[in-house]
Amino acid sequence: MSDRPSEAPATERPQLGPPCRFLRNKGMYVYTDDSSSDHASDYDNTIFWCQKTLKDLGPDDGFVGREDCREVGRPCYESE
Repeated sequence: MSDRPSEAPATERPQLGPPCRFLRNKGMYVYTDDSSSDHASDYDNTIFWCQKTLKDLGPDDGFVGREDCREVGRPCYESE
């Protein structure tokens, strides 16, 4: 028997790709002089929506967000 405490299984992180082509946020339409701003701060309160559903839930009923819509394994994910 080992003296080491059992380690918790590592959580599997989803594979991330570029943002889904249907991900939208207000900054895409307002800040036209800096379209390369993909920087997220700790206080980022950007509101995202899916262009397919026009809601904060995607076609798979999952949340829409900067990280959520970069998961390559998500059924509704489409890269550009």
